Amino acid sequence: MAKTFSERVFSDQTKLFDPEKVGYPVHIIGAGGIGNMLVQLLAKMGFPEIHVWDDDIFEARNGPTEVAYSEALVGQPKVEAARDIVEHLVGDSVILVLHNERVTKDTELTGYVICGVDSMKSREEIWDAIQANFVDIPLYIDARSAGEEVQVLSVVPFDSEDVQAYETWLFNDTEASKLECGARNIGYIATYIATIVSYNLTRFIRGEEIEFNIMRDLSRNI
Repeated sequence: MAKTFSERVFSDQTKLFDPEKVGYPVHIIGAGGIGNMLVQLLAKMGFPEIHVWDDDIFEARNGPTEVAYSEALVGQPKVEAARDIVEHLVGDSVILVLHNERVTKDTELTGYVICGVDSMKSREEIWDAIQANFVDIPLYIDARSAGEEVQVLSVVPFDSEDVQAYETWLFNDTEASKLECGARNIGYIATYIATIVSYNLTRFIRGEEIEFNIMRDLSRNI
């Protein structure tokens, strides 16, 4: 019998993660520091359908944080930069759907949703969209950073306890950590967060327990 695509390409990882068992598309909201690392990881792991949402362009100042994007991509929409990276890594073996727009409360989402935006107002809109579509979203992951402090919240949207706990972490941008311009982010922080997100997502797909709230201060321990 001929081997499946997963058996041929992903044989070294299938006991940890089998792409044929994903079952849903993945939506990455925000193609910046966290998002550009995630799209690489998930594409290389074999997630069959990845949606990327962002209405921003890649600027030179983003380069140190958004490590996958080269200088040649400056001025391009970030979603197109993400496409170039995925095509380079895996060709057309992944369905990549680009959305050069923001997610609002009226956006229809289906599948695993990962948030990597940089404002609480955007998170509130994304959460409204999650709640409107919760029956079709098995897992929502909200990844955050402030300097060297990181937080990853993993929420099952149809679990009332998860919902109640997550909503305690929604607050105004004025209440969020304020950092000097040069301390907002750096490449290793985005890489670390993307790793945590990928780990929780794959554990969830395997049917294993995941941690709701992961917080780390990388200046103290990693």
